Amino acid sequence: MKFIQKKDGLLILLGVLPAVFFAWSLFHNASNTPWLDDFEVAPMTLFNWIHESNWGNRWALLWSPNNDHRVVLLKVLVVLNYYLFGQLSIKWIIWETHLYLIPLYIIIWKSLPKENRLTMFIPALFLFLNFQYFLSSYWMIASAQHNLVIGFGGVSMFLLTRPTRINLIGAIFFALLASISNSDGMFFIIIGSLVLFLQHQLRHLFIWVVVFVFMLFLIFWNYPSMSYHERGLSYFFEHPLESVQGFFVFMGGGFDFWYRELSHFRLWQTGLTGFCLIFMMGAAVYYFLFQSPWKEQLNKWRSRDLVNPSILFISAMLGFCLMNALAISIMRSSSGEFVYLIGNYKIYPTLALLFVYLLALHVWKSFGVYRYLFVCLSFVFWSFSIWNSFTDVAKRRVTLAAEYQKLMNGKGGLGFTDAQQAKFGIVKTMKYFESKQMYDAD
Repeated sequence: MKFIQKKDGLLILLGVLPAVFFAWSLFHNASNTPWLDDFEVAPMTLFNWIHESNWGNRWALLWSPNNDHRVVLLKVLVVLNYYLFGQLSIKWIIWETHLYLIPLYIIIWKSLPKENRLTMFIPALFLFLNFQYFLSSYWMIASAQHNLVIGFGGVSMFLLTRPTRINLIGAIFFALLASISNSDGMFFIIIGSLVLFLQHQLRHLFIWVVVFVFMLFLIFWNYPSMSYHERGLSYFFEHPLESVQGFFVFMGGGFDFWYRELSHFRLWQTGLTGFCLIFMMGAAVYYFLFQSPWKEQLNKWRSRDLVNPSILFISAMLGFCLMNALAISIMRSSSGEFVYLIGNYKIYPTLALLFVYLLALHVWKSFGVYRYLFVCLSFVFWSFSIWNSFTDVAKRRVTLAAEYQKLMNGKGGLGFTDAQQAKFGIVKTMKYFESKQMYDAD
């Protein structure tokens, strides 16, 4: 008994390590300096909000898209921070959006097999709290877009796989929040429909569809066409094989340890890794579809006993990652073969890696025997990500501070040319916040 308690204590200590290190780095290395798109959704939005007295125009500021995404909740967060704390703080928004990790890991814990749950939970911490996708953690707009969508969407799918009337209301609410956090949040509308269908919750499915048809109408009403999707689809039909390759490269992006190079080895390595992850997902689907005769499965579906809720939740999150991979591989293929490995995209293949691990624990029960091996392998993966990327994380804050000073001296910086910073009045805006003591650069 003492041995078991001592062992559990060591496991808890080991699990605390990645959480504490990730949190420490976030507080220590998050910069208060905006970069490129951050200006439009934070300083510029807040400046225009303060100087706009008409509430109709204020709501239009929140609802207007950034590029081809509506990032309503990020703008709401900027305005709320102003009213609650009297500040424009880029790093506070980064910190606040990372609170999504709390509900995410609570539902991951609840989705694990009960036997040896603590041991199997440890790799989930090491696999996701790594520094492979650091740009999504330390670039404000990317952090808010991805974190809010994953957090709200994850809670929505978890509630939807535990079907009750109150859970349906909660799932709709959180899916709505995911949809106005970033465009890929709308993927949860499709995924949620499939979840309800597999559970034979046809009445709930009807309600879900009606609510989100209305929501989609609002999102795309007067939506400005920027030709991104048209150009992406046109290129895809001309070069479909590039998107096929890109799909696997994207899915292997969590193992892109050679991101400083533009080499074919990097593409082959991530593509092969992505193929292995897809193969494991396909094997799991095959196992579920052919483990019993079709008539028996049809009866299970009608009796609402076709899929285990935990497996269905895990599959829903993997479906979200796959839809992102499909969208990026089709819509962005014209930007070159390395576009699939852009730093702020890597959070999704890393999330897929986490949920493939969780799926494997449910499908192949024998994996539990190797739980300590998974702890060791995930620790090595986490450690290698720190060795590979932590220097870049630390340098980013210093680089942004230098770029900000360059910008404030009337020169181009932080992603802008001299002409752009003058055209958009960026220096004027930042000096306004500094004069009101609402903003302090690093």
